[in-house]
Amino acid sequence: MILLVDDDVMVRLLAAEALIASGFEVMEAADGESALELFERHEFSLVLLDVSLGGIDGFEVCRRLRAHPHGRTLPIIMLTGMDDTGSIDSAYAMGATDFVTKPLNWTLLVYRIRYALRAARTMSELQSSERRLAVAQRVARLGGWIWHVDEDRCERSPICLQLWGDVPAALHTEPFGLLARVLSPDRQHLREAMERARQGEPYQMSFRVQRADGIIVSLHEHAVPERDEFGRVVRIEGVTQDVTEREQAERRIRFLAYHDSLTGLANRQMFREMLDHTLARSQRIGSRCALLYLDLDRLKRINDSFGHTLGDQILREVATRIVGSIRTADIVAREDQSAEEVVARLGGDEFTVLLTDLARVDDAARVAARICEELSAPLQVAHIELAVTASIGIAVFPDNGEDPETLLRHADMAMYAAKQRGRNTYEFFTETMQLQAVERLSLEQDLVRAVEQSQFVLHYQPQVDAATGRIVSAEALLRWEHPLRGMVSPVQFIPVAEETGLIVPLGEWVVMEACRQMAVWLAEGLPVVPVAVNLSAHNFRSDSLLTSIAYALESTGLPSRYLHVELTESAVMQEPEQAMATLGALKSLGLMLSIDDFGTGYSSLSTLKQFPIDLLKIDRSFVRDLPDDASGASIVEAILALAHALGLGVVAEGVETLAQRDFLRSRRCGLMQGYLYSRPQPADVFAGLLREGVLRRE
Repeated sequence: MILLVDDDVMVRLLAAEALIASGFEVMEAADGESALELFERHEFSLVLLDVSLGGIDGFEVCRRLRAHPHGRTLPIIMLTGMDDTGSIDSAYAMGATDFVTKPLNWTLLVYRIRYALRAARTMSELQSSERRLAVAQRVARLGGWIWHVDEDRCERSPICLQLWGDVPAALHTEPFGLLARVLSPDRQHLREAMERARQGEPYQMSFRVQRADGIIVSLHEHAVPERDEFGRVVRIEGVTQDVTEREQAERRIRFLAYHDSLTGLANRQMFREMLDHTLARSQRIGSRCALLYLDLDRLKRINDSFGHTLGDQILREVATRIVGSIRTADIVAREDQSAEEVVARLGGDEFTVLLTDLARVDDAARVAARICEELSAPLQVAHIELAVTASIGIAVFPDNGEDPETLLRHADMAMYAAKQRGRNTYEFFTETMQLQAVERLSLEQDLVRAVEQSQFVLHYQPQVDAATGRIVSAEALLRWEHPLRGMVSPVQFIPVAEETGLIVPLGEWVVMEACRQMAVWLAEGLPVVPVAVNLSAHNFRSDSLLTSIAYALESTGLPSRYLHVELTESAVMQEPEQAMATLGALKSLGLMLSIDDFGTGYSSLSTLKQFPIDLLKIDRSFVRDLPDDASGASIVEAILALAHALGLGVVAEGVETLAQRDFLRSRRCGLMQGYLYSRPQPADVFAGLLREGVLRRE
């Protein structure tokens, strides 16, 4: 809307008609007072103001409009019949945007109005942009500056000065005046960059500044020289930005990307970079280094028993102890790397330690022994005292591998060998381990095929009444008939089956096959005895345990009284509450339950007596040296006394001599199983033993 102010009615009429015809809205005022009142009540885009008005003249009205908050940038075009220089100067002095003399050319006036409005919009947008830029600069902590090279004078924006912190006024215009606050060696680098800029070379660089308040910040500066028409550098324009928070965030992101969030140690990614760097350096200077691969021995059991929160606390304490065990000389020297980064957590309960510049290979063994010693000391976590040990494998560069993958693989093999040797110890990699690893992988692949192709059979070993020699039960034992390897010992393939998870389908197959075979014998009219199947801890904890047993009994039609289930002592004692529920469910199917290898694990008698157990099996390790081994004899007598007190039956395994039989029989051991009576036999041979019914050994 345009405000038209003129005391000449005819001028107002003609001007309003021309403006309305051109698409403008117009509001008229005949004098200055009316114009000022209208301006207070309405918002105008432009004012057409006559100089000669009754009362307040146009110059004063213009001045007052400019003093109004809404009138500071408003286009004001003054109209006058006076064409003298003094009037023009007065109009512009009062803030007029333009000056038009009468008589008016209406077409030209409309164009000048449109130009003034367009210019006002452009100015408004520019001011808005400048405000946004100023806000962005404050938010981004970005300040600008200009260095006038010829005058050796610098103009710095207020934000720029704030970034440097409380700069004395005397230094505001000094190009090199703020360098004293730049930390060394950044100061010299910045000075050299500024000197090169005077010669026409732009620069970008970050540097650290200690402000007057003592706070150290990081600034980033970008400078571009500008030349005149003769190619001389006349000024340098630049921006300075506070990048302290950005650099902190980048350092944090890098830390999270390369470190384990739980322990603060290097993670797998960082470790691989460290290993690559170390091997390249060792190869270059001809030195040895060693890779220690650690695996905690019992963390999973602790997690299962006490929860992962306590397990995480243990991992943090283990990390601290490992780091404390490493010599300062073992630390890999890397820029911006802390001493702890020589130790890495690869994930779970696996750690690695990198030892460099070894004078002797034995040094690696000393470090490994020290780690084992430190970790074996009891841990006090959440008012619980726990023992955590580690198995450590050691591979030496270049003896055991010249690239990271080989060294890692060989250290892992050595760690596995340490576990096999008894845990809480260390092993160096040997070529024999490589051969064993290849053989193990081959065995794993063959085992998968064996399950798919049904290469397994059951053999049956009788359990005999010690007094009469009568076969009263038997144990089904799994055998693998490999087409090339021949008969593979369970000692070889059962651990592999457990680690690969194949033990669960194998255990279910054993149950089904034993039930099927007994059903066949019953149909043939043989005097069938109950057969025990030994289930692993994996089977016992499997969700499919009960359904697979129920299905085997139902599908074969075998009465449940013929199926016995043997479980190891450790399997039922690991989670007593869950074990109680599972054992109860098995009993509800009508099965007899026994504890295999009793005495080799850890049992709470108060818990054991609550389990619905029918039978204890004395492990062969206690029977082997009877009756001469006094300690073995004492253990056997204690187990027999316990079983009798709890009303449980007892089977002694591994009975091979008459002396063993006589000792056990004199202690009221009811059932015996072992080579004295019979080795495990194929189904057809065992069927013949069933027909005989009695195995006398006098």
